[in-house]
Formats: sequence, C-alpha cells, structure tokens
Amino acid sequence: MTAYAIVLFLHIVGALGLFVSLGLEWTSLAYTPHASTAEQAREWLSVRGWVMRLGPASLALILLSGLYMTATTWGWAGWIVVALAALVLIAVVGAVLTGLRMTPIERAAAGERGALSPALRQRLSDPLLWTSVEIRTAIALGIVFIMVVKPDWVGSSIAIGVAVLLGLVASLPMWRRVRPKEEAAPSRS
Repeated sequence: MTAYAIVLFLHIVGALGLFVSLGLEWTSLAYTPHASTAEQAREWLSVRGWVMRLGPASLALILLSGLYMTATTWGWAGWIVVALAALVLIAVVGAVLTGLRMTPIERAAAGERGALSPALRQRLSDPLLWTSVEIRTAIALGIVFIMVVKPDWVGSSIAIGVAVLLGLVASLPMWRRVRPKEEAAPSRS
C-alpha cells in the first residue's frame, strides 16, 4: 500500500462526504416547507447542523488530498486547476445563496411557536435555496466528470459551465412555484 493509495482513498471519502452533505441539505429543503408548525420546521432545519459540519470537512479533505496528489503525481494539469476553482465555487455559492438566507430563517423559526407563520413559510420556500443546492450538486458531478475524463482546461471549463447551466435549469420548477403575493391571494370581487 502506497501513500498515494491512502490519499486517493481519503480524496474519494471526501467526495462521498460532500455528496452526503448535499443529499442531507436536499432532504431538509424538500421537507421544511411542508412543516405545519415551527417545531416541525426546526426539526428539519436541525439537519443543517450536520450539513455545516460534514460539507466543509469534506471540502477540506478533498482539497488537502487533492493538493497532495497534485504536488506528488499529477502536477497542475488543466482539469486539476478547473476542479480546484469549481470546489471554491461550490463553497462560495453555498455561503452566499444558502448561508446568508438560512441563518436568519433559523433565527425566525427559533422565535416562533405553534403554527408556522406565512412569512416563515414563504422564506422556507425561497427558490434561491433550491437553486443553490442544485447548482452545487451539478458542479460536484461536473468535477467527478472531469476527474474521470481529464480534459484540458478548456474542456474542463466547458464541462463545469455546462454543469452550472444544468443546475440552473434543474432549479426552474421551483421558480415557477413562486407567485407574486397578489396572485397568491384570492381576489374578492
């Protein structure tokens, strides 16, 4: 058994952890808007604690093991540079589109008791939360693709660009469900 084999194993474990983290977030986002009480919403939001621990730890494991393999075996090939940039993009999209929205949502849910308020229900259905997880999942799959195929930096960039586009397209149904307040309220004629 070589050091490279052990580091490659850790790299793959990091990737699996990242996908588990995205799956947990996906599940939480799917069920939280259907909560009828603030207590139920808090239960589903509590999954975020696991996501916040597992996701960054997995990204760190991927990054550290990937940098080791880059330094000892692969060098700075185009697909490695693009994969590294894509990992950073996953972290930024998660922080900006999810993190900045979820923290206030969690605070609002902590302050409510009983039936879920319409305002909190609307915040839990924010389509940007879905857009974030769909884009990050697509980018992660794009990274797996370029790690297997190992195209040059142009091909790798195109693959990640297509992944982002597919993530955006996959999130469109959530945007169609959002209606302006005046459309959501029944008219009284």
